[in-house]
Amino acid sequence: MVTGPSRLAGLLCCLAITLWCPDSFAEDDQDRFRLGGLLFGDLYHVASHHTIAGDGSGGAVLRRGYLTANFDLGEHWRGRARIEVNQDGGFENYSFDTRLKDLYLARKFGGRELVIGLSPTLTYDLIESIWDARYLMRTPLDLQGVPSRDTGITLKGSLGHGGRLGYRAMYGSGLEYANQGGGGDKLMGALTWALASGVQVDLYADYEKRAGNTDRSTWQFFAGQKTDSLRWGLQYSHQDRQDDPKLELASAFVVSAWRENLSFIGRVDRLLEPSPRGDGIAYIPFDPSARATMALAGAEYRVAPVFRITPNVIWTTYDRNADGVRPDDDLHLRLTFFLDLE
Repeated sequence: MVTGPSRLAGLLCCLAITLWCPDSFAEDDQDRFRLGGLLFGDLYHVASHHTIAGDGSGGAVLRRGYLTANFDLGEHWRGRARIEVNQDGGFENYSFDTRLKDLYLARKFGGRELVIGLSPTLTYDLIESIWDARYLMRTPLDLQGVPSRDTGITLKGSLGHGGRLGYRAMYGSGLEYANQGGGGDKLMGALTWALASGVQVDLYADYEKRAGNTDRSTWQFFAGQKTDSLRWGLQYSHQDRQDDPKLELASAFVVSAWRENLSFIGRVDRLLEPSPRGDGIAYIPFDPSARATMALAGAEYRVAPVFRITPNVIWTTYDRNADGVRPDDDLHLRLTFFLDLE
């Protein structure tokens, strides 16, 4: 539930987008506009599942569609507006929903960037940029329900050391636009160290004020690297939720390019506590009663620069729960397509 002060803060952020504009915005020769989009979905069969609804299900699903407008406004300003179309994520249930995904304005100055509006949070923005395969699987905290967007103010920049040490800080108001937003006022911060080898080490922490005795605090460690032929990452995340079940996980992934148009993808997520979101997760629900290990393996084939086809398998196994019962494995067989026109 969004508090009164949070709602006011969010509205002020959005108002600032329309008011805080330099004279150069009116100079048509400096303005650049790009319209693009993304589309991805699956042909799938669930060979085994811990739920009756999932076991043996199959079909074709269009999971996400994005329509994105990017603006370059003069030398220092840029903006984005993005609309998302998705399905509700139920097995063999394909109703569509539309929501506003991004609406922000950004300005660069003195090696820093200030972002105002509905924009990506800092929780896994770096992880997602290195993973770069969201069409196959959301990053671990995203999958477990930690919001990917919030309405607020973000500041990013360098702390020196030859540009190798960077910081990111964000205030999120919790103001929601069609389910995009957090649960309350949220402070986020991260420090990133870029090693000479190209490896990036990221330390992240946040605190979110929520209704009742359910405030959330997160700390996270990530190390990863992205080159033309190899992407890899290691992650540990811990989120305390007071009266709500805590979230704790570790994850590792690797994406290796074998040829110009062929890459192999592997990822393992280990839930060190049962998934607090559990069966509420779209497309790939988890049994909420037991710790779990999820493995993804796929081969990405680039048919064209803008189009990929990826056969992939997702296999989730469970520990015994508090009742001594081990839930049935989840086995998803998918042929995933990805159209990238951005």
